[in-house]
Amino acid sequence: MLIRYRTNSSCTLQNFKDDVNDIILGNIATVNDLSSGADKVNSEMYGTYPTGTYTRVNATTYTYSKLHNDTNASKTHYFRLSYNSTSMANIALAQSYTSGTDTLVNSFVKTVNIRPITYETFYKSGIDIIVSNKMIAIFAPQTGGLHGILDLGHSSTTRTYTDSMLMIMQDFTNVPGIGANLNTGGTIPYIYNYDTPGYATLTTGIQGVQTIRKAVGTSSVVFENPAFTASSGASNLMYGCYRVPYCCFSGIQIYKDASNLYRLTANDISLLVD
Repeated sequence: MLIRYRTNSSCTLQNFKDDVNDIILGNIATVNDLSSGADKVNSEMYGTYPTGTYTRVNATTYTYSKLHNDTNASKTHYFRLSYNSTSMANIALAQSYTSGTDTLVNSFVKTVNIRPITYETFYKSGIDIIVSNKMIAIFAPQTGGLHGILDLGHSSTTRTYTDSMLMIMQDFTNVPGIGANLNTGGTIPYIYNYDTPGYATLTTGIQGVQTIRKAVGTSSVVFENPAFTASSGASNLMYGCYRVPYCCFSGIQIYKDASNLYRLTANDISLLVD
């Protein structure tokens, strides 16, 4: 499910918190279910909510569990959205969670400072939120950047060292494989590292074959190739994340693939909405 969340000038931080929480928990059946702080005319909704994937595990903090989409993985990890007086200040991803003390275990925290801004037609300002069985992604280009928490596929490492996490926090702000994002942008908070050796936080990046657009008759075809973590040692599939041809799209766009599935794209990366 993708919600292109747009807000009006009266949107409060509590409106923002409530809307994001309801989007994650599947309480938004149509854009009319958003708060009074939402610009419902310019907000849009695509796809289907992944029932049974997300649960809020604490009534005070905005802490959620996410069940891995691959049932063979049998993994549940946790993430937390923390707010200050004006914005979503940071996002944390954790291997585990202790409910009695509301504590994230083996976690990584990223500063994001995402805040709602009044929708403007010229700038198309707003926040795009994907909530699928493969990932949660929050794209806020005008304020806080482009961030995703994605399921990872098993590798020889994670199958051998079973406490390794199968989720990654990925920054999509830069084109993968270019400049500062060459081998970075992603963090797995807890995975076995042969260099340590032992469990540790791993900084990694996106790898995947960069394709070019091919003409078929009078039309152009977009090729989506699966993306992987470019870590030292075994690589992991990044579920629902694909490389697309260089400069195929400008900015953040939505398109349908050959299977008629919606995708959100930015910086040569395509994310499945469902």
